[in-house]
Order: sequence, then structure tokens, then C-alpha cells
Amino acid sequence: MARRYESGESLEQIGGRLGFNGGTVRNHLTACGVAMRDSHGRPR
Repeated sequence: MARRYESGESLEQIGGRLGFNGGTVRNHLTACGVAMRDSHGRPR
């Protein structure tokens, strides 16, 4: 998940590929310390 997100995929795209929703992906990524982007792809 982290590699896909860091390469530019959205939370929804990752979730769709792996069978999760975007919120679940976000929860896993934040738990691992991955920095989230805003809705325009900019770092927060």
C-alpha cells in the first residue's frame, strides 16, 4: 500500500486493487507513518 501511495496512486485506487475501501487504506498508511497528501496531491 505504501509503495503504491508514494508512487502517486489514490487511496481509492489502491483500495480497489486490494479489496479495501479508501478509508481502510488511509488508516493503514497513517498507522505506518506514511505522510498523507491533500486532495490535490500536495503534501500536508
